[in-house]
Amino acid sequence: METNQKTGRIIGFLLLLIMLTGIPSVMFRGLSTSLVDTPDFLSQIFENATEMRVSILLDVLASALWIAVATILFPMIKRFNHKIALGFFGIWMTYFAINIFSNISHLSLLSLSQEFVASDSGNMDYFTIAGFLKIEDYFWAHFFGIMFYASAAFMFYYFLFKSRLVPRILSAWGMVAISIVFVACWLSIFDLNISFHFFSQNGFHMIILMGWLIAKGFAPAKIKAQ
Repeated sequence: METNQKTGRIIGFLLLLIMLTGIPSVMFRGLSTSLVDTPDFLSQIFENATEMRVSILLDVLASALWIAVATILFPMIKRFNHKIALGFFGIWMTYFAINIFSNISHLSLLSLSQEFVASDSGNMDYFTIAGFLKIEDYFWAHFFGIMFYASAAFMFYYFLFKSRLVPRILSAWGMVAISIVFVACWLSIFDLNISFHFFSQNGFHMIILMGWLIAKGFAPAKIKAQ
């Protein structure tokens, strides 16, 4: 059906926008757990406040675009399975809420850096500890957000696999790739060092899927309810 093809292409372009906003949001943020090894890390955060605010704006925009994707897909998934559709949309809303929380934590870190620079106190231990905890708040919320993202993405790929709206190799690859991300997040929570490749392989899959959807859209397959 032509409607399916157009919908698929819209999803593909939205995925492209998510990548164009999401990648710079990580680059501009300049925040890492190794940052706290530097004694004056709060001064560095203060000096890069503008870039960090831009990253927060882009990150929230990327999360909002995922809600747009979920909204467009909801009627299609609902025809396939009503419960999966509700779970899919609800998880994306939870992901958005976690993302907002993590960015609020980051904004408060910027406020703390301002107080740190303006303070005349000789004892900066309080600021250092508070800054470290704010960074930890952000990263733990970020990991939980990724796990919710992975859960919703798995539902999406499962729906694509059953409906055959894209080649099954793409949807099966997606389920495997996003499962690796989910497991990697839990391993990180248990304080195990995880290679970046556990996460980057999912990005490679998304690029391939995005390109397919922009070029081909969804196949004119009928969505059979379960």
